[in-house]
Amino acid sequence: MGKRYRVVQAGCGGMGQGWLKMLSESPLVELVGVVDIRQEAAEAAAEKFGLTKAHAGTDLKKAIAAHKPEIVVDVTIPAAHKEVTLTALAAGCHVLGEKPLADSMASARAMVQAARKARRVYMISQNYRWAKEIRAIKKAIEAGLIGTVTTFNIDFYIGAHFGGFRDEMAHPLLLDMSIHHFDMMRCVTGADPVAVYCHEFSPHGSWYKGDVSAMAVFEMSRGLVFNYRGSWCAEGFNTSWNGDWRIVGDKGSIRFDPATPPTAELVTLNAPGFKRPTESKALPLEESLAGQAGSLQRFIEAIESGRAPETSCWDNIKSLAMVFGAVESAQAGKRVPIKIGLGGKAASKKPKPAAMRKKRR
Repeated sequence: MGKRYRVVQAGCGGMGQGWLKMLSESPLVELVGVVDIRQEAAEAAAEKFGLTKAHAGTDLKKAIAAHKPEIVVDVTIPAAHKEVTLTALAAGCHVLGEKPLADSMASARAMVQAARKARRVYMISQNYRWAKEIRAIKKAIEAGLIGTVTTFNIDFYIGAHFGGFRDEMAHPLLLDMSIHHFDMMRCVTGADPVAVYCHEFSPHGSWYKGDVSAMAVFEMSRGLVFNYRGSWCAEGFNTSWNGDWRIVGDKGSIRFDPATPPTAELVTLNAPGFKRPTESKALPLEESLAGQAGSLQRFIEAIESGRAPETSCWDNIKSLAMVFGAVESAQAGKRVPIKIGLGGKAASKKPKPAAMRKKRR
């Protein structure tokens, strides 16, 4: 990482403020432009973060043409992700986007295909993946610590009084939050979705317009079953934002919750008896650059190495498909297959390393 990359950020709202702070302080990039649908918001953001020489406007095409960034960071609302991403890719920029990838599977497919055609890195910032606890669990499962994983449970319960747009959403939990849990599960297991049955409901006393609680059973590849129970309308005994985890393998299990750092309980002797003897093993934690800064670092590593990032668009669309599969199942009241929809070889084909490297300007 020997150079600073020129960046234009699209979106200066609440989430955008956090990104602007991180980007303005990062030694890896130079913010050369900020864009928002409101001119005053772009100008206020540029002033707040001391971007005296940066472009501040409402037109992404003009910002790219004027300042020729290598990277566009998309922190707009989901409905705007497609337009921002296609504009950036068409101009030859790499794209680092906030989750969710898109507001529909049709838009997501179009964006993935555009990234392939442009031969640019398009990565989604699934920042929960970078936490040291998640990396430790991923490493332990990959090393076979608990054997073959058969069952994965996540319970997520928070009485979240946001106010604002989430209170009016049709599926606030599934569309705005569950993508993190689905993606973390895929991260640590390497499993892909096959089918889902989901029941979505609105608990008595809910302050949300839409259904804000859900229970879902996902059939995953490798025979794994993923059980998900969540609610943003649950007062008392709140979980962490990661949720409470139990991962079951044929050699033991892993627990993870706010009170318990990732811990495995492993069978020590396969002897006769009602229950096999076990021993506990704390998973070693290694420091890992987390959050938005972690996403940025991994994104730039992908650009420079030519290797696909862990949360590339062609992988992340599988996590997004779990979200829309759960919504479809809840609306239909039945089990539904999960469709990625990229078709044939295209579904697994990734850009060749040389094709992913940025063109020198």
